[in-house]
Amino acid sequence: MPNKISLTAFTILLAAGACTSDQIGPVDKDDIAPGAVHSLSVENMPGAAKITFELPADKDLQYVKARYTTPGGVVRESKVSRYNRSITMEGFGDTSNYTVTLYTVDKSENVSLPVDVTVKPQVPPIWTVRKTIVMAPDFGGVNVGFTNDGEKDLAIVVLSDDTLGQFSPVTTQYTKLKKGDFSTRNMPNKPTRFGVYLRDRWGNLSDTLISTLTPLFEEQLDRTKMHGEILPTDAPIGHLGSIAGLFDGNTQAGFYHSSDDARMPQWFTYDMGVTAKLSRLVWFMRPGFYYSLHNPKEVEIWGSNNPNPNGSFDDSWVLLTTNTQTKPSGLPEGQLSQADQDAALAGHTVTFPLNTPKVRYIRFKTNKNWSNGTYVNFYEIKMWGDTH
Repeated sequence: MPNKISLTAFTILLAAGACTSDQIGPVDKDDIAPGAVHSLSVENMPGAAKITFELPADKDLQYVKARYTTPGGVVRESKVSRYNRSITMEGFGDTSNYTVTLYTVDKSENVSLPVDVTVKPQVPPIWTVRKTIVMAPDFGGVNVGFTNDGEKDLAIVVLSDDTLGQFSPVTTQYTKLKKGDFSTRNMPNKPTRFGVYLRDRWGNLSDTLISTLTPLFEEQLDRTKMHGEILPTDAPIGHLGSIAGLFDGNTQAGFYHSSDDARMPQWFTYDMGVTAKLSRLVWFMRPGFYYSLHNPKEVEIWGSNNPNPNGSFDDSWVLLTTNTQTKPSGLPEGQLSQADQDAALAGHTVTFPLNTPKVRYIRFKTNKNWSNGTYVNFYEIKMWGDTH
């Protein structure tokens, strides 16, 4: 009998333990609201406000949350853990006074009484960057220059009249560069109304800068007139490659490939078949090896109308532009984002300055490839300019 009693008692204790372990939710659950934050101070910033506070003494405090409502009725909320003594509210689209309400929340999800504080953000980035926008005619469109000192994530939207006469977006440039420019393309050489406005990641919009400009004439040069013009100092060609492969109209087959004997820097020369004031050049990397291996990375583009037959870089050649290819995602070699894939398929664009002289012969010089190796390969070149 004593053994039976002991066994029964053990079973009861085991069952009680199991019930305890099956409990879900905070161990110290209660319905007592925590104290509120206090001793608030505000630091107003461009499109944002940093609110510093002191916490109540509640031991089960979990986090602090803050909310404000936009003029459009959207409620924006931010949270920080109990280990923080400040919270930054972002996404303000103007410099109006806003009421931000702060709450503390404990481990039982009890919420404190609200505490309101007034903030007045400084001028948001969309407005400061908007004031730096400069539009100028470019080949086949308009060039848009900007300065973004805060390096904020912004969308710069270019508008123009479409075929139905609607003033609608034609290009959107996403950037956080401190300073830069970009261009629209494929627009006719006639007076055209353009507009530019900025959008941030919260959907705030600047006003629109409007200007009527005439895009410079450009056309894609005829690839069938282009051919290699091999000079004594040009890189030797190997691995079944050819300069002609760059102009076969196929970005997936036919290629240029220098030989194992080539060394950096290296170059090859070709005749465009026409004399042109160049606007842009697009090259296409080797499929399957985007942003890696022997694709060009740092290049110089030289032009001439009468190259010295000895292949030297003498006064017959002029440096038209330099360019470094960058990987959109910044991911390590071998890893590609969708943005990387899209950029590779579209080709890498090199733009020429507006004062570029008219030339007929091109020397494509590679100073560095993506693998820091000794030879170069890629699959296609397309060129645009004005032959008139």
